[in-house]
Amino acid sequence: MGYYVDIIDQVLRENLFVIEKASRSAIVLAWNGGDEKDGLSIVGSSLTFDFAHNELIDAKFMKFFTGDEIRFKVELKQTEDDSMIWQGFVVPDQYAEPYTNGVTFVKFTASCGLGRLKGKYLPDDFYNDEKSVIAIFCKILTLTSVDINLIFNPAIENSVQKDWDKIYIDTLTFADKNKKMDAYSILDMLLKDMLCVCFQSDNCWQIEGINKRHIRGIDAKRYNIQTGELIGSVIDKKLLKKVTAYVTPSTTMVPPYNMISVTHKRVEPSLPETIAKESNDGWVVMSGVVGEIYATDWNGNNNYFCKCIAPNYQNSIKKEWVDPDFTGNISADIAPFDETKFINLKNKIYVYKYQKLTISASFTIIKFANVMEGVDETDWYNTLLYSFELNDEILFSNRKITIPENENIIFSSDGVAKLNFDVIIQEEGLLDIKLWRPFGNIPGNNILGFEITEMKVSPVAFNENYEVVDVISDEFTIDKEIELTYADDDSAFSKSFRLAKLKEATVDYNEIEVPILDQFMQNGINYSVVHLDGANLISDNKNTTYHEGILLEDIGVIYNYYSSDRMVVQTTDAVIGSFVVRVYKNNDYVDSRVSWMQWTDSVYKIETSRYGQIVANIIRRMFNVASEKMDMVVHNAIKFNDLILFKYVYDKSFVVTNLSWDIDLNKSTLTLSRAVYRDSGDSGSNPENIPPIVNAGTDIVLTDAQTTASLLATAYDVDGYIVSQIWTKLEGGFGDIIMSPNQLATDLQNLTEDSYKYQIQVTDNDGATATDTISITRIKDYAVSLDLIGTTDDLGFCPKYQLIIDPNIPASFNLLLKGSIWLTMNGSGLEFTFSGVRILRNGVVIFHAEHSQTGDAAYEVTFSIGYLSTDEIIFELPQRLALPMPIEGSNSVYLKTIDFVNGSGNIIGLPVHAQYVPGPF
Repeated sequence: MGYYVDIIDQVLRENLFVIEKASRSAIVLAWNGGDEKDGLSIVGSSLTFDFAHNELIDAKFMKFFTGDEIRFKVELKQTEDDSMIWQGFVVPDQYAEPYTNGVTFVKFTASCGLGRLKGKYLPDDFYNDEKSVIAIFCKILTLTSVDINLIFNPAIENSVQKDWDKIYIDTLTFADKNKKMDAYSILDMLLKDMLCVCFQSDNCWQIEGINKRHIRGIDAKRYNIQTGELIGSVIDKKLLKKVTAYVTPSTTMVPPYNMISVTHKRVEPSLPETIAKESNDGWVVMSGVVGEIYATDWNGNNNYFCKCIAPNYQNSIKKEWVDPDFTGNISADIAPFDETKFINLKNKIYVYKYQKLTISASFTIIKFANVMEGVDETDWYNTLLYSFELNDEILFSNRKITIPENENIIFSSDGVAKLNFDVIIQEEGLLDIKLWRPFGNIPGNNILGFEITEMKVSPVAFNENYEVVDVISDEFTIDKEIELTYADDDSAFSKSFRLAKLKEATVDYNEIEVPILDQFMQNGINYSVVHLDGANLISDNKNTTYHEGILLEDIGVIYNYYSSDRMVVQTTDAVIGSFVVRVYKNNDYVDSRVSWMQWTDSVYKIETSRYGQIVANIIRRMFNVASEKMDMVVHNAIKFNDLILFKYVYDKSFVVTNLSWDIDLNKSTLTLSRAVYRDSGDSGSNPENIPPIVNAGTDIVLTDAQTTASLLATAYDVDGYIVSQIWTKLEGGFGDIIMSPNQLATDLQNLTEDSYKYQIQVTDNDGATATDTISITRIKDYAVSLDLIGTTDDLGFCPKYQLIIDPNIPASFNLLLKGSIWLTMNGSGLEFTFSGVRILRNGVVIFHAEHSQTGDAAYEVTFSIGYLSTDEIIFELPQRLALPMPIEGSNSVYLKTIDFVNGSGNIIGLPVHAQYVPGPF
């Protein structure tokens, strides 16, 4: 079979040469991989060649040394049918011409372009938008200027969404502090996280899973790299080439891994840093500048918006005048309460079922005057209306008929109020925060509005690192550690693969008018003067700014024009009147995100596990037995995506990890790794048995009265078949019944306990086994109370309250109790009074608080204690504590929250308040 090389000038659009004569062994096509089959990501390829001329001319081919990386295209084709084998571009700095008066062989190197991605950057929208994984790959590959299709055959699939062109990444994560990653770094990072390798072969870009390289059958998708559009499917088989080595190959045994560790750094779901205080992106407030801007993290509703006010730019909500020409009648001109006038989160926070959250907020009154006659600060009670909502259902709010004490907003004398809630989320969904426009006349309470001084949503006991540890064999010492940059995260706060776009605009928008204060022209450029809030608003929404109904293009914003007080908008044409800015609301993704956390090995396709677990599973399946690595030279034309059949003891299948093909001699120098996976092509009298795999299914949650459940496992054996399976119970009480223990699908009956764990074990036809487990947990209602059990002890009068949880929690559960105690003292004329409390757990004092005071006083102290099912918790509120003098007054306990540290359930009856008022001694 013959081959030839074309060189095409891309500027002149003409063929310069067809290389027909070259020195012996001069034309070599190489894929620059490595020695390890799980260590490849970007495998660039190159074609080195020379061609002869006998003209006595210096610098015959100097034209190729232009510095232009993509001017001279090189194509390697078959002579018989002109089919393309490989293409790339002449590398300018690889031109070499010896100085001689005889026949000259000028050497060139052409590259596929993958290496040239270093230092190249993607378009701006690939650093600030949500893009599909396929769109990212295609855009990167276009930077090579080798315009061929992409064949995509991934290692990992989502269990529900199989198409990676519908799986997205927030490309904001490709830049850190405005420093962008180059295209090569992005490609390398994603390939490693996805266990894929990228190379050129068969006149296509190939992105292939490292587990798919072992598989002869091809079931892939073809994409147009210019558009990212799906062209169609590729159903085929790889070439399986049986080779014979020129000399005895060098063989190295690769042991199985001892342990695989996969980690993913997670980011805690939280509100934006600018939720309470806006950042300054370049303006200066000086004389003549109104120091207000629109808040970027809050949606406005019915033309009411959150503003950020100089000098600190705290996000604020203020009362509004009914009459814009306000002349002094304060009480008459304040807008009344309007249900439709409120602000809410621009980006709602996703929370998952049974997630534990702490929600806190702090507000400060914006006063009309520092001192105002006749203002009663007791009027500062629920003057700000709020609501924390999950899926549009209220969690906490002071807009209820009966408001729990801890949900009231009570401002202190210095005008500050705080909210703090702990909650266990009962269903997955979106958390929103709403604040309504303040109302009421100013002389009545001296309130112009409120600053949001702090706002936080924090998960309790958040684990910053997700880790999977898989021990394969304690007999070996080689460990594999994989740190994923991108994995799964249903909250989408971590660097992750998303199954939906979360920042896509809806059809709904706020339309905000920005008045033009003045208009002028300098140096042929039109400028419109606007207030700071309008300039900042246009700067953040340049693509949705209109004038007289026409979308403006090529607009710019300049703060403090020539260091003046003027904020200007630069436009192509002169404009008068007003700009209109459309601020679009984000599309709230309200569907379940359970599938975001369900992934599978794309070869086995039966799993529904976390992404990191699938990565560990794939590596385990590639290294669960010892395998061979071979270096050899063979008499064959080999491509990087060929499977190699070589007899070592018996016929075994190998994948190529490094390759150099001498086209003239039809000789290939190879590094091969044993293909250990499904359909690996081994034959012989005693091939290695590959163990089966089994998936028990997702964990089950029972309702309080539920006594039945169904189990459905899936199993697969790659080199044989499953001969038996059996379900057994690992944890749980007596009485339950497994109806069909020898079937993958079975029903469970008589589930009366609160937690169980079952195991499925499968056995293949060679006796190898695999196991998986499933947990069943009952979600119960637990009623909490504090019961008075006594009023005296050895020290005197001492009310005692016992914590009662009905029914008691299971032994495997663990609770965290939080609350506060008020120490109240009434001296009744005494010069010295004293108050104290004790909390006992199983008869041992674990919390002790006391306070002494001259005269009357009341102090609050907080507590946080753990609770197990066997604990007895007693609160003692003594009226005399090791003192001879009597004390008049009362102490009280407020048990506010109970969190499940282990286990789950519904706590009812909170907050619990216990108080005993005995009167004077």
